[in-house]
Amino acid sequence: MSALARLVADHAAIAGALPAATALRDRRSAALALVAKDGLPGPREENWRYANLRSLERVGFTPPLALQDEAIAQARALLPGPLEGFRRFVFVDGLFAAPLSAGPGEANGVALDTQAAMAADFGRHSPDARLGALAVAFAPQAAAITAAPDAVGDLELVFVALRSGEQAASYPALTVEAGAQAHLRLVERHIGRDDGASFSNAAVDLRIGAGAQVRHMRVQQLGASAVHFDTLRAELGAGAFYGLDAVSLGAQAARTTLHARLAGRGARIAYASSAALDGAQVNDTHAVVEHDAPDSETTEDFRGIAAGRSRVAFNGHIIMRAGAARAASRQSLKSLLAGPGAEADVRPQLEIYTDDVKASHGATAGKLDEQMLFYLLSRGIEARTAKSLLKWAFLTELVARIGVPALRTQIERAFAQRFTGEDAAVARELA
Repeated sequence: MSALARLVADHAAIAGALPAATALRDRRSAALALVAKDGLPGPREENWRYANLRSLERVGFTPPLALQDEAIAQARALLPGPLEGFRRFVFVDGLFAAPLSAGPGEANGVALDTQAAMAADFGRHSPDARLGALAVAFAPQAAAITAAPDAVGDLELVFVALRSGEQAASYPALTVEAGAQAHLRLVERHIGRDDGASFSNAAVDLRIGAGAQVRHMRVQQLGASAVHFDTLRAELGAGAFYGLDAVSLGAQAARTTLHARLAGRGARIAYASSAALDGAQVNDTHAVVEHDAPDSETTEDFRGIAAGRSRVAFNGHIIMRAGAARAASRQSLKSLLAGPGAEADVRPQLEIYTDDVKASHGATAGKLDEQMLFYLLSRGIEARTAKSLLKWAFLTELVARIGVPALRTQIERAFAQRFTGEDAAVARELA
């Protein structure tokens, strides 16, 4: 049986147990029909040829519908240290874990509903987003954040993936509605056991109102054998700002599909993505930013390190529509090859339909600086530490932008562990 046929059969088996509101049921059916029509992504598609899609042939698509006490205990042991001032909400295999979370509801004008349903139209306008549609069809729950106009709030959502991907899938689902002039800081984490072989397919939909500011920090630290897909869509109103900092360290195969639309005059997005891979990991990002309004602005930075036999890819596609007068974009995409069998592919793309814009881009792929490495070795620094210092120097500019000190420290420690295999003391030296 093909993966698509299994997917349809898995959905039919659980459809009756999913939330049953008529409108939601119709939306799930439409999302499933879209995936069935277009099929699952394949390596022959240009925008997917760098992703590792082989896992889709063996995973199960059915999500768990109930959370067991044993899963809560396992998740508790995996949780990172708390972030001061942030309300934490934990989902285990896509289901809300109340014993590990703050109480849902409203605080300072920011409300979170943990029993919402994902109803976004992923995949309707872009076939690259159809795995987001898959999440709409299957996700039993979604977290919905609603910020009233002028509200201010800090929230952390932790998605823990425990079950084997051959047994079940998890569908982390999140919607964000930021009212005019609201200020949100949102930390989104995806974690699992070090040896975990989970399958997660996340979907995130953001609507950022006029003059609102959303600073979104995403950290992916799933298990070494995990498979992780995520689809993110954002729409920005006039004068809105979206700051997205993404860090990827885990998973055997990971793919991010992003589509941001700058719909209002003066909307701005600043996207910084960093990834450090080793072994046979594959990490692929396809990011589309669409300028639909005058005076809009995009800043996009990527730093990826591929060691061992890993492969890192980033495609940054900027589109400036005819109505985007005086729009501006800057892309800086860089990759570092740190292994004899490593691969990297960084591709900036520009589509411009108006003359009155400013756009610049740069992309590089290189190896560790041999002269700098020789200099460090000549000063008595051992080879492993010297290489770690050079890798850290390559990433530190983006990591330093993360505006939550405790989270930044945790990320520095994770990078130090990846580079050296040593503990947090090394992170302080590298920093």
